[in-house]
Parts: sequence; structure tokens; C-alpha cells
Amino acid sequence: MASTSSDNRQRKKSFIIRRQAREMAKHVLSMCEEEKRSNHFTFTVNQALDRAVYYTGLSKSVLSKIKKEPTDQQGHLKSPSKKGKKYPRVKDLNVDDFDRQVIHRCIEEFYLTKKVVPTCKKLLLALREKIDFPWGVTSLRKLLKQMGYKWQKCHSKRRILIERPNIIYARSIYLRKIRQFRQNDRQIFFLDETWIDNNLTYKKCWRDDKINAILTDTSSSNRLILVHAGSRSGFLDGAKLLFKAGTVTGDYHGQMNNVNFEKWANEMLLPNLPSNSVVVMDNAPYHSVQENKVPTKSSTKQVMLDWLTKNKVQASFSMRKVELYDLIQQNRTPEKTFKMDELIKGHGHDVLRLPPYMCDLNPIELAWAKVKRLVREHNITSDFSLVRLKEVTENAITQVTTADWCGYDKHVLALEEHYWKKDGLMEDVVDSFIIEVREESDDSTSNSSSTDNSDFDSD
Repeated sequence: MASTSSDNRQRKKSFIIRRQAREMAKHVLSMCEEEKRSNHFTFTVNQALDRAVYYTGLSKSVLSKIKKEPTDQQGHLKSPSKKGKKYPRVKDLNVDDFDRQVIHRCIEEFYLTKKVVPTCKKLLLALREKIDFPWGVTSLRKLLKQMGYKWQKCHSKRRILIERPNIIYARSIYLRKIRQFRQNDRQIFFLDETWIDNNLTYKKCWRDDKINAILTDTSSSNRLILVHAGSRSGFLDGAKLLFKAGTVTGDYHGQMNNVNFEKWANEMLLPNLPSNSVVVMDNAPYHSVQENKVPTKSSTKQVMLDWLTKNKVQASFSMRKVELYDLIQQNRTPEKTFKMDELIKGHGHDVLRLPPYMCDLNPIELAWAKVKRLVREHNITSDFSLVRLKEVTENAITQVTTADWCGYDKHVLALEEHYWKKDGLMEDVVDSFIIEVREESDDSTSNSSSTDNSDFDSD
């Protein structure tokens, strides 16, 4: 009885041989039987690696890697990780503005050239032929959402990828307004901020044929913040602001915020702008501090009362917040107003906001690319002192010529025409796809659920 129970315990401890191990064992046995039939060994004893390849059926590289793998105290190899390849979280996706515009144009190509609705899988394959995009379908889908795209539900689970209507609307309004300003021969000035480091690396950025190198900012001990404005005639005289980032003393406090930006606009931009100019800027937070910001439902009662008093609406502290909020909704303006816009308009100029995700429509981005390239050409060892970095940057700014700015302006004009035409075409094509999808879905509902799943596959 004792020996029987011992055998049972030993039998319970036996391990399960997985499919791959069983296949390898079967391969080894068949090779041994073949050598038995031929009555000689295929490889000599000295050909150890060749013999192992022959018996196991694995490649030499695989066996060499296995040979180098560490073992535990019992001499067993560790099991490989089942987690698979790790992809960065969506918030860590390093997709620059250049690549985002490639994605935008790739979607246009699906609709206008290929005449098909892009799925995430198809779009991912197309993108990997154009740019370095190491992430998967799930990350691409979340990136598209960040870029202002959504899936339009047509019927049941059938969906097509479209740009959000408010994004298209903002771009259409911008293109219409800037076209009108150009036709009226108004002077248009584009403003922006950038960073200049004592350590720069090459990377993609918006450029034209005259710029043969493109750079991006990297971390460094010395960093400058550059704020400027320019038009097709060149940088605006007297509007340049260049100061060290990270400092806590001086007129500017080491970063560009709404206080510093307003100070720059009052002291450097507005005094030097020609009369009746147009100022174009993006929607950075420090550009977009709201004037007379409307309280929300979660605002305190005092904030609500202050807003109502400022807007000459009668209210008392005895009123409940829901009553105060109703008064606010009745007396608010339909559109947001920004403090910077009102400041610039107060000096007789017009303000135009770039549409979301459209940094390529700002020609000053091309000027930044040339400035950074020139800094890099003089920075052989990437260890400029702050004084030297500022000196080289000042010199680089002067080398962005009027001819360069004319080229940048022509490049942006061509882009404006491209977007104007493509948006008009996309409206009709997307509408036709929505109608076709609806009709197909009405004819055969069963097919809709099977074909749509391709848009929602995981990485």
C-alpha cells in the first residue's frame, strides 16, 4: 500500500507536455528512427550545433539564443513572458504635427482617390508606408479622436470615419476670412512662440524646399524662449522677444504664460504693427484667456453674483445657485470672447484664430525651422553657453530673409487652396458614402455587423 500511494504521488507531480514540446519530441524520434534505418549518424559528434538543428528542427539562431539563456537553481529555463510587446500609453504617443497632417491627408486619399471608407486596419497599413508609426490599431483610434475625428454611425453598427463637423466648420470659417483679408490687400501677421536649446536634434517639421534640415527641441541645460511675429515682408521689426526659460527673475518669468504674452503684446507687438493689420495666432492656452468668462454650474455663488453684477443683471445672495445660473444663461453672449483678441481689436486690428490641428497654415513655423537649422550648424559640440546660444540665435533670426518669407507665404497659400478644395469634395463624398451605407444596411442588415468589426479590432 505504501509503495502504491508513493507511486500515485509521483504520478500527480508529472508535468503536462505542451504541443510544441510534443512536436519537437516527435521530430527527434523520427530523425533517430531514420538514422537507425540508414545504420549511420547523419552528423558526427563534433558537429554538436548541426546535430541539434537536425534533431529538433529549430534554426541555429534560435538554439544559440536558448543556449545563452540563464537557468534557475534546478537548471530549468524560465518561461517566456505572455504579456507580449508593450505599446506606449496614448498620452505618451509622440506623434508630431507633421505626422498628424500626413494622417489627415491619408484619410482624404482613401475617400477621394481610392473611393473607399477607411477602417483603422487599412489606415494603419497605409500610414506605415508613409511615416514611422510603431503603434497599433487601438492607439491609432485614440489618436484619431485626439485629432478631431469620430465614427459616424449610419445604421446599426455600420460606421464611417469623419472629421468632427465643428473642426471642418472652424477651418472653413478661417479659410473664408483669410481669403477675404488677402483679397482686400490687408497686411497679415502670424505670431507664435518656440524654444531654442543648446542641444538640438533633427526631426520632421513643416518646411519648404529651401529648408534642407528640420529640427526639434530637446531637453538641455540652456533653453531660450523666442516669441515673434512676421508677414510675407519678413519678421516684424521690434517684436522679437528672446529670454531664458526656467529663470525666476527679470521681466519675464521663465515661461510663456498669459501674463508674459500680454506684456509682450503691449510692449512689442502692438506698438510696431502697421495700422489696420490682421493678426493670426493659434489657440494656445495663454492666447485664449477668456474675457468675461461665464461661470459654470459648479462655480461658487459669489462668482456667479460677481459675473451678474459686472454684466448689470440684478441678483441677490438670497437666491439659490440654480436661479443664479438660469440668469447667467439668459444673459450670456453666444460666443466666447478672449482678452487678447479684445486687446488687439482695441488698437484697430483684426484677429484671426488658426483652426484646430492646422499648424501647417502658420508660415512662421517654417521660419522656426530655418532658425533652428542655422543654430544647429554653428553648434558642433551641442554645449553652447547661454550667451553664445543667444548670440547665434539672434544671428539666425536675421538670416531669415524677405525672400524666405515670400516662399513660406506661397507654401501656405497653396495649402489654403488645397484645404478649401478638398473640404468641398470631402463633403459630397462623405455624404454619398453615408447614403450608400444606409441603403446597403437597409437591404442586408446581417452584413453590416460583420463588416464593421474591422474598425474596432484591438492592437
